Amino acid sequence: MAKKTKIRRDEISKLVLSEGEVKVKELADTFQVSLETIRKDLEYLDRRGIIHKGHGVASVINEYYQLPLDVKLQENLDAKRQIARAALDLIEDNTIVYLDPGSTCIQIAKLLAVKQNLTILTNSITIANIAAEGNHDVIVCGGMLQKRGKALVGIYASDVIDTIKIDAAFMGSDGFKGCDGFTTFSLEEAEVRKHVCHNSRKNIIVCDASKFDKTSTYIYGKFADYDYLVTDESDPQKLQQVASVKKIITVRSE
Repeated sequence: MAKKTKIRRDEISKLVLSEGEVKVKELADTFQVSLETIRKDLEYLDRRGIIHKGHGVASVINEYYQLPLDVKLQENLDAKRQIARAALDLIEDNTIVYLDPGSTCIQIAKLLAVKQNLTILTNSITIANIAAEGNHDVIVCGGMLQKRGKALVGIYASDVIDTIKIDAAFMGSDGFKGCDGFTTFSLEEAEVRKHVCHNSRKNIIVCDASKFDKTSTYIYGKFADYDYLVTDESDPQKLQQVASVKKIITVRSE
């Protein structure tokens, strides 16, 4: 793919994701290319699951559908980094820590070098690769690979988790608007997280403010099941929905 094409498609993705829906003709005018070129761009982005190509319009995909990990890593990046820094304070040296495949947990993984003698348990290929560069022990759950999220799921992953007593487990969420618990798009990932929650001494949700306005398909834990929620959301009305979480830590994104 030519560099110019990649840059244009990245910009189209950002525009559609921020606006919600954009007409094809408007995109052609904005990027000063032909309608046929824009259609090819949208077909490519649609195949990747980043946006939905409709008749004459491009729109965000259904909220129940997971974005590719490389896209999620760039969304609300500053907030995720601030949340990760705050979450780091909940990790003690000489403990076993679980990190799920979420993009905020990936930011936590990048900071773990400041901790001593951890055992990092994860079902994320991405986090395993990051952790492998450090001095901590790393345990990777087996299972079936979900290519879109680079996550290992299924009974093999759950069986490994059931053999380990976790000190602190960090999990993200695809949203929880209008729900009574945290959700994910994947039934298999929901099952893994239920096993994690059952086997962890301290359960922590890390998510940016955008998740307060989204929801997904499968609830994997009630709000009251979690010890901490670390977020950059500061609206008291929105925080009221998750008030049954034992402690909410709010950070300020730059």
